[in-house]
Amino acid sequence: MTDRLIRLMRIITLVQAKPGILARELAERCGNSERTIYRDMDALSAMHIPITHLGHGKGYAFIGNFALYPLDWSEEEQEAFSQLRRIMTDIKPLLPPGFEDAYEKVMAADYKQKAEREETMERTKKEAGQLGMDKNGLHGDQPFFLTDILDAVMKQRSIQADYTENAFEEKGIRIDPYCLVPLENRFHLIGYCHRFGIIRTFHINGFSSVNPLDRWFSKDQFDLQSFMEQKWSLDQDSLQVEFRVRFSQRMMERLKHEEMFVKPSRVDRQNRSLHFKVAVEQDIGFVHWIMKYKEEAEIMEPAYYRNVLKHQLEKWLSLYK
Repeated sequence: MTDRLIRLMRIITLVQAKPGILARELAERCGNSERTIYRDMDALSAMHIPITHLGHGKGYAFIGNFALYPLDWSEEEQEAFSQLRRIMTDIKPLLPPGFEDAYEKVMAADYKQKAEREETMERTKKEAGQLGMDKNGLHGDQPFFLTDILDAVMKQRSIQADYTENAFEEKGIRIDPYCLVPLENRFHLIGYCHRFGIIRTFHINGFSSVNPLDRWFSKDQFDLQSFMEQKWSLDQDSLQVEFRVRFSQRMMERLKHEEMFVKPSRVDRQNRSLHFKVAVEQDIGFVHWIMKYKEEAEIMEPAYYRNVLKHQLEKWLSLYK
């Protein structure tokens, strides 16, 4: 058992140090067979370690956050240290025991530190861009695909997209977008990837293009709660969207006597607003329920649901011009 735990930790280190590493290489580095590596990957998945297989010949990479102790070195020092990989085979007889393992741990820590720094910069740019978002829901020069993706989720239409994660770029992948999950101030799209034939999780800021397709899909067999428990071990309360909806005065009185989609978590009579906590898998049903009240109900928050309804109304209006 101890040997296997050590090997599992080594696999995590190797995948973090080299996203896209193949099972064959993992087997060589760990001194085991590829079949053993596949069993280890199943064990890591059962422990909710978010490692994903990128497809045939493309190896393994993380879809979650793992942190090792950060390094404080210059770019020149990092570049010099990374060059050791090229000559390590030649000088291996001269290296002390454990050096190769230590090297991989250092490179894994460096990779994680750079990834977190880039993520912080990207988040800062996005937050700054949101301040200047125009009426169509677009950032100045930055692409903003949240509205397009949510529109596709609501209509159950496939999308074709270019996507990049951990420096791995995919062009023209077809995705059936099942649902949009807001977690830790980031949006995650969960959908069926036709290229690899699996359900995957995508970071919204990883998309560089999104185009809706005229293809309808069904997600009746998809169990979001089961998927999230398996991938991230999240409870039901973590999978909720908080809506704030403003109603007309007449509708506020009427709703006292109606059975609502979900019970409001808060009532603000002064502003004629109701607050609702809705499970992520029920968000589209909730939006459709709100739409039946037409002009007597207005989604105020979250802004992205408001924008997608606005986008839909503009499309409908264009048909009658």
